[in-house]
Amino acid sequence: MLLSGLRNNLVQWARCRRGNTTVIAALCAAPILYLITATIDHSSMVNDRYSLQSAADAGALMGASRLALGSDELVAGSAEAAARQLVENMRDPVTFEITIDRSTGAVTVVGRSQHSPLIGIPDGTPKPISARATAEGLLKTPLCILQTGSEEMKLNDQAVIRAGGCMVHSNQNVAVANGAFLQAAHTQAVGTVKGPVSPQGHSGAMAIEDPFLAMNLAPPTACTGKAQKIEVVTASVLTLPPGVHCSYYKIDKNATLILQPGEHWFMDQLETKQNAIIRGDDVVLIFGSGKSVKFNDTSSVQITARKTGQFAGFLMVTTRDNNEKFVFASSNVSELLGTIYIPNAELEVETAGQVAEDSAWSIIVAKTITLKKNPVMVINTRYSGSGVPVPSGVGPAGSPRLTR
Repeated sequence: MLLSGLRNNLVQWARCRRGNTTVIAALCAAPILYLITATIDHSSMVNDRYSLQSAADAGALMGASRLALGSDELVAGSAEAAARQLVENMRDPVTFEITIDRSTGAVTVVGRSQHSPLIGIPDGTPKPISARATAEGLLKTPLCILQTGSEEMKLNDQAVIRAGGCMVHSNQNVAVANGAFLQAAHTQAVGTVKGPVSPQGHSGAMAIEDPFLAMNLAPPTACTGKAQKIEVVTASVLTLPPGVHCSYYKIDKNATLILQPGEHWFMDQLETKQNAIIRGDDVVLIFGSGKSVKFNDTSSVQITARKTGQFAGFLMVTTRDNNEKFVFASSNVSELLGTIYIPNAELEVETAGQVAEDSAWSIIVAKTITLKKNPVMVINTRYSGSGVPVPSGVGPAGSPRLTR
């Protein structure tokens, strides 16, 4: 209809060009002015619709990300605040309607406005415009294993992952050998999912970015220039206070390492052998560049993550320039309660026993994840009541996604 009107005005203008008086010329200018005004107004309305849709999308995503963190009032307030930031430049008032469905973990934002035409448009009545967006959080499917790198996640030999209450995601492929098995509430990959996976995995997923990319992982002090010191603990108990540890710790032959609550920066290796024991409650183990941990033989490992502070919810972390291999080769790694975050390093599990089965919950974010031999990695999801908070971005507070 707009194009038809413009065409008629142009025809009228062409006819008017045959006139040669000032009055006729002035009258003939009206169609051109209308054409310019109508074009500007149409562009303005298109921009308003785009802004309104962007605002609804942003509001829904923000609301979904807050579902696990507070009341409906907090969710709705966060959603509307995020949406309003994107409509501040619109000429006409905007209203937002927020709908929260906790049964599906979804937040819907509907934005409405009345586009007021510019002066000079014959039909000057406001035209209603609206936009709608729904985002779904990971409330029903917590994110518990995230491989961020470009290599595939591998389960070789008779390796097993049991994560029946949460999601396993790879930003590359998931490859499960014929003798291995992966059970999860949901398994997906940006590439392909192959092998024995129950229920069936999903290929072609959207990539999930590193949820902790903004974390500051720089150690408080460095060990540069200090001679390497190897601490060999045998048949005795070593109690280690939190702080920066510059020594290479070998816990061997029935020795016990007790980590006191706090942040433990290991700027050299940590290794256990034979019947060694590592215990720690309310701790985080942070490894510097080129350093890693290896649990060997029948070493007993029972550690729970930090409960407060910058690293609340984190159990094991590396600096960002750490691309080492972290190896769980012990058959007695029973409790790893918290988040293992080794963004540019590899996690390799190569034991014949169960891993983390006594943990209330466990989350793994690593560049590469490989299981081989006969391990059974158990990922529980008993988040509430564990005493350890789940970091925002994983677990039940994982990254939301737009669904419509």
